[in-house]
Amino acid sequence: MARHRLAALLTTGCGLSAVAAGWLLWGAPQPGPADAGSLPAGVHSPTSHTTAASPPTRVRGPNGLDAAVVPVAALGDGALALPEDLRTGGWWALGAAAGSSEGTVLIAGHADTRADGLGPFAALHRIPLDARVEVTGADDQVRAYRLTARRTYRREQLPTDLFAGDGPHRLVLVTCAGPYDRAVGRYQRNLVLYATPIEPNARVANEPPALAYGNLSSGPNPARTRSGLG
Repeated sequence: MARHRLAALLTTGCGLSAVAAGWLLWGAPQPGPADAGSLPAGVHSPTSHTTAASPPTRVRGPNGLDAAVVPVAALGDGALALPEDLRTGGWWALGAAAGSSEGTVLIAGHADTRADGLGPFAALHRIPLDARVEVTGADDQVRAYRLTARRTYRREQLPTDLFAGDGPHRLVLVTCAGPYDRAVGRYQRNLVLYATPIEPNARVANEPPALAYGNLSSGPNPARTRSGLG
């Protein structure tokens, strides 16, 4: 499948989900946070604490980002088959796995539904640059990343390299962003956060003591995810 086709998958998925679930980003920024930071460039090795690559099963970060992760692919119509559960994100299984020596680990999730309000991925609108994000693999190993850039793209301009299994190793977190187009039932933009690998015990500028996490085995807090960004 050509990369220009892959770039349409995530945006199409957001559109279909908006129709089905009535997205409205209750309380989230409109149209979205400003672009900031420098996009990852060059070689980003998975740090000296390298473990074998493993499918991601959880992602966690500041402001309520705490979600299970499952592998996803494309539906027959080309849409990315993101989980309907707000507490679960989708990992693009044709990209890189957590701890890979190269490629992009793409994890995406719905921001909200009209019925449930904001979910964990709405936190992407509030996470600052330099924050620490951790991805747990199916091997129970935690890989740490530092956020380096934030970009908002129009649906038709989502970069094709977000779906790459090669190139410098990085993590990208994606959700939909406003404004919401009621005429077509979908958001017009995608919010993308870029992160590069760091040592598991490394401290970052925007890491409150409460986010110096260790054990990520417990599930998300339903009260927190249902109430928004807190």
